[in-house]
Amino acid sequence: MFVLSFKTKRKNIFLGILLVVVLALVATAANFVRTARSEATMAGNKYSLKAESNEDRISFLRQFGWEVNPEPAEIREITIPEKFNDVYEKYNEIQKQQGLDLTRYAGKTCKQWIYEIQNYSDRGAPVRATMLVYEGKVIGGDISSTPVDGFMCGFNGAGASGEITPSSEDPGGNAQSGPAEENSGINVSEIPTAAWPTD
Repeated sequence: MFVLSFKTKRKNIFLGILLVVVLALVATAANFVRTARSEATMAGNKYSLKAESNEDRISFLRQFGWEVNPEPAEIREITIPEKFNDVYEKYNEIQKQQGLDLTRYAGKTCKQWIYEIQNYSDRGAPVRATMLVYEGKVIGGDISSTPVDGFMCGFNGAGASGEITPSSEDPGGNAQSGPAEENSGINVSEIPTAAWPTD
């Protein structure tokens, strides 16, 4: 019969405790980094950036009052350029107003999800919500109308020449409300909707 005995030294106990503490700190830091960008702030309001599933993406848009068709109108992969041209710089200004910044993702490939909005239209033309999603989180996007002389603005509808807001009056998508109705014919942003950044 063999008997094994171990003599624990204070040094070994201290190193074991130190190892456990370091592992706990690393796990906490990793969790913080993972969840740190799961929220953004726009105009003092926090909103979730989670977009792993279709339900998450629809919930993301609902935070701003938008009702969308449950199936995306278009899905594609795009690469955010390493160096931004004028169009991307202007587009990124919209993102910065939303608490987002595409420069962090320069050179990365993300998915672009486009949903048709049901509770707003631009003079009868469809309005779309475009979301850029990287690793299950919204990193950018906009609300825009499809006409060439249409508008483009952030998710909350705020823009340079007024604010568009979702309408609960007409879930069929034929409603207009507020300043957007008064400003029909005036672009909400300086970026033409036909000039959306592509790769």
